[in-house]
Amino acid sequence: MTETPARFTAALLVEGDRIVSLGRQADVRVTDGASVDRREYAEGTILPGLVDAHTHLVAPGDGTLGDDVAKEDDDILLLQAAKNARTLLHSGVTTLRENGAKGQVAFSLREGIRRQLAPGPRMVICGRPIAITGGHMGYFGSEADGEAAVRAEVRKLLKEGADYIKIVASGGSTRTSDPNRASYTVAELVAMTDEAHRHGKLTAAHCTSAQAVQNCLDADVDMIIHCIFTEPDGTYRFRPDLVERLVAAKAWVNPTLYVMKAGIDRLREAREREGQLTPDLVAQLEDSRRALDVRVDAVRRMSEAGVRMTAGSDSPWGWYAPGEFVHEIHMLAQAGLSYSDAIVAGTAGAADSIGVGGLAGRLAPGRLADFMVVRGDPTREITALWDVLDVYQAGRRIERGVP
Repeated sequence: MTETPARFTAALLVEGDRIVSLGRQADVRVTDGASVDRREYAEGTILPGLVDAHTHLVAPGDGTLGDDVAKEDDDILLLQAAKNARTLLHSGVTTLRENGAKGQVAFSLREGIRRQLAPGPRMVICGRPIAITGGHMGYFGSEADGEAAVRAEVRKLLKEGADYIKIVASGGSTRTSDPNRASYTVAELVAMTDEAHRHGKLTAAHCTSAQAVQNCLDADVDMIIHCIFTEPDGTYRFRPDLVERLVAAKAWVNPTLYVMKAGIDRLREAREREGQLTPDLVAQLEDSRRALDVRVDAVRRMSEAGVRMTAGSDSPWGWYAPGEFVHEIHMLAQAGLSYSDAIVAGTAGAADSIGVGGLAGRLAPGRLADFMVVRGDPTREITALWDVLDVYQAGRRIERGVP
């Protein structure tokens, strides 16, 4: 997977919305007499625009539960999503996959960005996630049960303009669901993947239980989100048998590690400020931290086994603030990926995993000029990704309101 960038004094030439040439500065030539807007970035690194494979733009990222997010009117959620999209773009994310919003919000935002009514990354959307009645994120408006009903829901979403199908294959943080148990049967999952694949669309499934992962592999789901091997009683057992199947299926895994860490750190900070950090809460947070360590180790073992990892933040869900996708890339590095591989997971790999590898995530002549410039070399110190000097989308420099 590694696509290690070369280190040299580089130049990139853009005309309109496309890259014309790139490479060593001495080899990138401008047509004689052409008018060129030159920008120089001393000690900077040129990277493809980041590709976040997992967002929920309707959420505020301040700890609000999804159940309560869904109680907001769609017009308020659209404003929230537009604000978050702008923040992500300014941080260097030029393409994203939206993993589930309420009602028509994602469709409206994608169209608004396309019409340049609001700034934001290029969007790949599912519209609404498909969930069982009372299941995780069913409150967004696409609850469906039974093979015929879920197939019909896929058709409905595709008619509305969904780019892919998001399936909620286990419970989650929704109050009426159980994250340790599978939701849909294999037959129901097969109905959804078959219908999506017949129309040339990818599928992705939320899986926080081992049975859900197994069911999704049986149903040929393209991406496993979270991929947590928990049992119905809440215990965790690493599953080499399922890892082997993930490798054989060439399924993508989006582990979403930082959303858990953000919840631990920010909840602790908030309760400290409020003077409400009780011994019980401290113990709960420490249990969560140990569970996170287990998940990081599982991602390391999956990656070493050859599972394809994609970077998707899951922000601004829970306590994961918008515009901090770099945290997820950094967590993948902490889980054993090299800095270069972690960056690829958030650029070319993420683009491939969401079906836009021909459009985003790479720099090459003829491709759209989506790129960013950071101070320093993130392949040597990944935290350089935070120090963004400029962001370009389709050849246009984004006005970010910073010096």
